[in-house]
Amino acid sequence: MWQTFGFEKSKQLFERLIKPPAGENGLDHAYLFSGQEMIGKRTFALELAGRINTAKVEVDTRVLSANEAGIDEVRALKQWLGLTPYASEYKIAILDDAHLVRVEAANALLKILEEPPRYALLILISSQPKQLLPTIYSRCQTIRFLPHKHAVLVKYLQTIGLDQKQAEWFAAFSNGRVGLAINLKNSAGFGEIKKQLAQLNRLISGPFQERLAFAEKLLGKGGEVGDLSQLLLFWILYLRSPLAKNLKTDRIKVLRNLLAARPLLLSSQYNQRLIFENFLLSL
Repeated sequence: MWQTFGFEKSKQLFERLIKPPAGENGLDHAYLFSGQEMIGKRTFALELAGRINTAKVEVDTRVLSANEAGIDEVRALKQWLGLTPYASEYKIAILDDAHLVRVEAANALLKILEEPPRYALLILISSQPKQLLPTIYSRCQTIRFLPHKHAVLVKYLQTIGLDQKQAEWFAAFSNGRVGLAINLKNSAGFGEIKKQLAQLNRLISGPFQERLAFAEKLLGKGGEVGDLSQLLLFWILYLRSPLAKNLKTDRIKVLRNLLAARPLLLSSQYNQRLIFENFLLSL
């Protein structure tokens, strides 16, 4: 039994590729796992590695994230992939957020894909696959991870401790992303998220003075950007979800303005309070 929730077609595909029927090809040398952030791609890749390399999977598997994958690390990875597996059939490398890899490292990665070592299996994970170099994208077999159906996700969330109402809400708020739903349940909780969303609704319907007072409270003397980061994330998720369909404003406009302001708000080189005030006044 797979431990990863959902993605039944992908499971069936890889089960067939791991043990192909006579006359059929097995695993390719490179795959691109494509789908929204926190939908379950990384979890699936890790479990897949364990199913392929059933013996000492930790010895013959490496996991890198984009911020660790400089040109030296990718070159070292190529060298490691070229070695005979210690106890398994494959040397498996998993690269998370592959679209964020810098150009020099991406070119080194391309060399691995152009001349894949005999025992190598490379899995790239990306929520923005079109940002990959076209030559990298074209050399990978793409496996798409789609959001889970609402009813299916609700049922699953109930098995991990949420009641019907909370499961319905988290399934909608996460837009079918099981990883995001679980992360939010464990880190923030239902009550805290609802509190932050209620604040957004009050600001939308409230006077300008209330919006400026909120900016002062959050980013004035003693305010913390950490609090702002979480708040912005919750607001973005909410505006993207069906929960905001009856919001008494142009939610697409608000979302667009928020997405434009967010990187500036999270950077210390800008006047965060002024940017936040301008955003709130545009609600």
